[in-house]
Amino acid sequence: MRALISVSSKESVAEFAAKLEEMGVEIIATEGTASYLESRGVRVKHLSEMTGLRETPELKTLYPAVYEAIFSGEIDMVVVDLYPFEDMPCVENIDVGGVSLLRAASKNYRQVMAISTPEQYEEVVENLVNGVTEEFRLKLACEAFERIARYDMAIARWFCSLCSSL
Repeated sequence: MRALISVSSKESVAEFAAKLEEMGVEIIATEGTASYLESRGVRVKHLSEMTGLRETPELKTLYPAVYEAIFSGEIDMVVVDLYPFEDMPCVENIDVGGVSLLRAASKNYRQVMAISTPEQYEEVVENLVNGVTEEFRLKLACEAFERIARYDMAIARWFCSLCSSL
């Protein structure tokens, strides 16, 4: 089993990743997340090893090899929390890659778990221990799409407020 982790809020991800590692899950992560996890003793494969390309701030996860791995089921879970746009609205906090990863994982929910908030970590571990059902994967996909919709709506409102001030 393989998990792709790319999070902006690192608070509880190390504990979650350590539990995954104990369960035999291979952790793949973007550079910032990988560095954080490694500093906390979690073994990590850097995403750049999978893509063969150096990660850039704008293109952390937007590579065909990543999506091919998600759609083929080579990656079994995608763990993403989106940039904190709602907390600090600005163009730099509009997450493109994270949204794309969650959409891809959710679309392929029969093979891939889309984990979109740290609040889901404990439930994911419980399901891994007890057996992950298609119903649980579908629930995660639904929650990811709801999260994306709220995120996109916040961005749309912000852009509309900019237009109305012109």
